[in-house]
Amino acid sequence: MTDPFRLDGRVAVVTGAARGIGACVAATLAGRGATVASADLAGAAHRVDVRDAASCAALVSDVVDRYGRLDLLVNNAGVVRRGPAATMSEVDFTEVLDVNLTGTFRMCQAAYPALRAAGGAVVNLGSTNGHIAVKGSAGYCVSKAGVLHLTRVLALEWAADRIRVNAVGPTIVPTDMTADVRGDQRYMAEKMATIPLGRMAEPADVAGAVAYLLSDAAAMVTGQTVFVDGGVTIQ
Repeated sequence: MTDPFRLDGRVAVVTGAARGIGACVAATLAGRGATVASADLAGAAHRVDVRDAASCAALVSDVVDRYGRLDLLVNNAGVVRRGPAATMSEVDFTEVLDVNLTGTFRMCQAAYPALRAAGGAVVNLGSTNGHIAVKGSAGYCVSKAGVLHLTRVLALEWAADRIRVNAVGPTIVPTDMTADVRGDQRYMAEKMATIPLGRMAEPADVAGAVAYLLSDAAAMVTGQTVFVDGGVTIQ
């Protein structure tokens, strides 16, 4: 019998893949048999700036030219800017939305024709912050809430094209993006108290959920967010 969790013969694009969650996702998909195009602004096999629609389109074109198809898309590229909402600059607020939310939209839109041809699947990186309010990160929270709802809208619109669209919503993960807050003992004590399973999510925890949602094992799953959060959002 064919293993429904395998991704053999499929071509995947992972954005924000130079490090952290993205690098782990890329390695996990490759380990399950996919051909993976790792894309990043900071340097990876393919360069992409998700703030630029032309860059997103060029990435998709390059991948299709090189591999003949595009089956899977993981929108992992993201940034965070922290600070009180009352004093956060408009630049910081809009920059986070531009990368996290509009960047996800740009990549989905650029990949749509290839995904439609393949009957593909998309996983967007959300966050528990997109479901619950968190102090000091208004732009990030709003951007991730937008990602979760964009996921639902695209899943609805693209179901007729045989494209599944889902999201994952991790709690805090030990990556460079969280290095500043992980160094704050008080912050971490409060954060860990909100996680029933009592630990951070590792990149591999997130990657496993992404790989599942992209696989045939999730063939009837679309428009959903899988929270990889140790129980944060059940409270």
